[in-house]
Amino acid sequence: MLAVSAYIFISHFFLIFLYLSPANPVKAAMNPVIHQYTQDLWAQNWSLFAPEPLHNNTALLVKCKDDASKESQWYNINAGMLDSLHNEPLGPFVRLSRMHLTAIRYYQGFSDPTSELFRQKICGSDPDNTVCKRDDASSKTTKQMGTKMLKRLGSVACTQLTKSNKLQDVKFRVLFASVKPYSERMNQQWKPEISGFETEWLKFEQVAPLPFKLTSEEPAT
Repeated sequence: MLAVSAYIFISHFFLIFLYLSPANPVKAAMNPVIHQYTQDLWAQNWSLFAPEPLHNNTALLVKCKDDASKESQWYNINAGMLDSLHNEPLGPFVRLSRMHLTAIRYYQGFSDPTSELFRQKICGSDPDNTVCKRDDASSKTTKQMGTKMLKRLGSVACTQLTKSNKLQDVKFRVLFASVKPYSERMNQQWKPEISGFETEWLKFEQVAPLPFKLTSEEPAT
């Protein structure tokens, strides 16, 4: 019995060590086992600490256009960031995987999610309030920063996707899907509410490449 307990204990921490370690040959060879153990068997979520911490899941889709006005399909721009984070959770992707969320917030004219929830509460009961118009200098400056961030992200993604040197513009579609409340966890009929918006076409920029692939080759569905 002691030998079995020791085997389980050592195996657990060995797999967790590999999961958290940088890319290496051993991790690559055992990746299917590591993924099955950490993601399928011991998948982490916030319900242990806070039953309903999130309000929505966010997807950022990108579309590319070349100098002949030929448009690509929509591609999920944050898929590669999340995949890289899962493969190397202690690497630089911890911060890089959140940059699309920051860009989306800034594009909408705010930088602090908590303050935005307070603003939405005010606007729900008083839509004529000055904070609802986003005409102040701070909101305009924040949106300009968000536009620049999105433009650069889209330029990197389109460069990776098309390998073209004739890109002209990039465009985004932002989708929000509500998170299943803890109180509805047993409700098999529950479906998320989907909302979102699209940006205008933004000018393509030549930017330095990122150290990971932003999108898959498959169009978003």
